[in-house]
Amino acid sequence: MSVPPRLAPLLAQLDTSLAMALERMQGLTDEEFWWLPERDAVTLAPNAQGKLRPTPLPDESPRTRTIALLVGHLGDMGIMRADYTNGGHTLTPDDLDWPDNVADGISFMRESWATWRGALTSLQDHELDMVGRSAFPWGLDPGLPILDIAWWMNRELIHHTAEIAFVRDLYARRGA
Repeated sequence: MSVPPRLAPLLAQLDTSLAMALERMQGLTDEEFWWLPERDAVTLAPNAQGKLRPTPLPDESPRTRTIALLVGHLGDMGIMRADYTNGGHTLTPDDLDWPDNVADGISFMRESWATWRGALTSLQDHELDMVGRSAFPWGLDPGLPILDIAWWMNRELIHHTAEIAFVRDLYARRGA
């Protein structure tokens, strides 16, 4: 099956952005993965079921985030969107195990985005205009065509990768 020509630039952007993200994370340590860039940074903590989930924001003020949270979020969004595009439409955030170390985090992120990419490449051209083709219930999906969701997902990957780079830069300069 060939990829619809309208989707090709977004797939190229996804591939390039993911490669750049993974390159930027080379050498990442578990200490850096969990480092709090500020005292009340948003991070991960075990929930009542013992699964790692984002800590609640102490208030509505913007907070920096740990790399652990950002990598988990990127992995979560890729696999969830894929499920609601071509999967069983059943995954919930509680079904996923967010990683607790760098190696698992990078694998989680890489595999989830490969799954998302696979969901996109399975679509036919006419499906790209379908509003709600990705039925992901916690996002913009019910109101947008899947082509716009593909654009949005790339934007999320780029945005959160920039955050990871920022936290890595802060970590490298801590105490300087």
